[in-house]
Amino acid sequence: MLYPKKFVGLIFFLWTVTLQAQTTSLTTPENLVVNEQEAIALFYQYNLSFIAAKFNIDTARAEEIIAGAIPNPVFTFTVSTFSPKIFQAAYRANNPGAPLPAFSPQIEQLIETAGKRRLRMESRAFATEAIKFDLQDTARVLTNTVRRSYYTLLLAQKISQVADNNYEHYREIIRVNEIRLKTGDIAAISFMRIEIESLKAQADQDQARTALNQARADLLLVLGWPENSMKILAAEIWPEANPEIALAEQDQLVDHALEMRPDMQSARARIDQAKKMLTLAERLVVPDITVGGFYQRDPGNFITQSGGVSISMPLPLWYQQEGQISSARTNLNSAELELKRTKQEVQTEVMKAVSSWQSANTIAKRFEASVIDRIEKLRKSQAIAYQKGAIGLLDLIDAERNYKIMMLDYYTTLANRSRAWADLLMAYGEETQVKL
Repeated sequence: MLYPKKFVGLIFFLWTVTLQAQTTSLTTPENLVVNEQEAIALFYQYNLSFIAAKFNIDTARAEEIIAGAIPNPVFTFTVSTFSPKIFQAAYRANNPGAPLPAFSPQIEQLIETAGKRRLRMESRAFATEAIKFDLQDTARVLTNTVRRSYYTLLLAQKISQVADNNYEHYREIIRVNEIRLKTGDIAAISFMRIEIESLKAQADQDQARTALNQARADLLLVLGWPENSMKILAAEIWPEANPEIALAEQDQLVDHALEMRPDMQSARARIDQAKKMLTLAERLVVPDITVGGFYQRDPGNFITQSGGVSISMPLPLWYQQEGQISSARTNLNSAELELKRTKQEVQTEVMKAVSSWQSANTIAKRFEASVIDRIEKLRKSQAIAYQKGAIGLLDLIDAERNYKIMMLDYYTTLANRSRAWADLLMAYGEETQVKL
């Protein structure tokens, strides 16, 4: 005897309510759920490449100390009229007038002229500043890598949830239709189609979980594998665009990037350093002076004690630092050329990032405005129609397929928009707080 259609409809209604009430969540007590800012903070704390980049700051500060060092004085002690016999008692007794050895202590101090030491110190200060900007630029680029890996993990989580939800739907469809198959209310071939679709959904579920584990491993690799993070998950929050950036004109974003991006500031600092080095090379033609003082005691001389001072300097007659000056001028030209190249790259990156962001944002808004609501309503209406016998099983399966495809497209669109937003922040030169 066949079950009444109302009974079958009741079963499908209860099944639908149960699935809607059931929330598929990947969060368990042993999972570490982090949001975007927490992921970035973990990156600053654990990423080995970023930690290694910080050592350049210490090296630059050490070189700055070396550049400001004052040359140490040179002490010389000279002994002359030296003979081993004069130290023998018998020799001194037979030759009471024998002279004692003469000795002369001397000290010399190099004095740098023409402000060379000050120029060296200023040059190294600009070099340290440039390296600090380099570290900030490294943080800017790697922070974008963290964000993109984070959004990839979030997308993998969403895909896994859709796959789990889809598989659970087919399990319920099989369970309900097993009853109908036993009563002869559904053909065996139709039930076989349901089983095939269920197997496909299970395969999708396995692939989604594999992709989720890969995305988790990729994020952990970027972060530097923090402790107790094997089950790390991304918080279920897509980034919100900052209106000050999202609504700004392209020219405004370009101007801000040219002014504030650390790679631009680093290039400008290196130009200042190259200018100081050129000035220093030109000052090298002015000779440094070595000032010395000595005291001499010579018992065998007519004047037994004497002293004096000395001044010495090289004479730049044959070579006048032409090579150093030419090299410094070449370095300055290279630094200025690097600034122009960086400026062109910044302008190109901002323009591309703005275009990608606007396109991805438009597509995502189109999904949110119409497609998602329509696909949800279509899915529910098809389920109700199947309950009432208005459509067949194949129509229900087709509705499930369309829902899965559209939801995957929607989450992929959100991930693309998030990545485009991350690229825009990187190109814009969003200020990143880096502890130096």
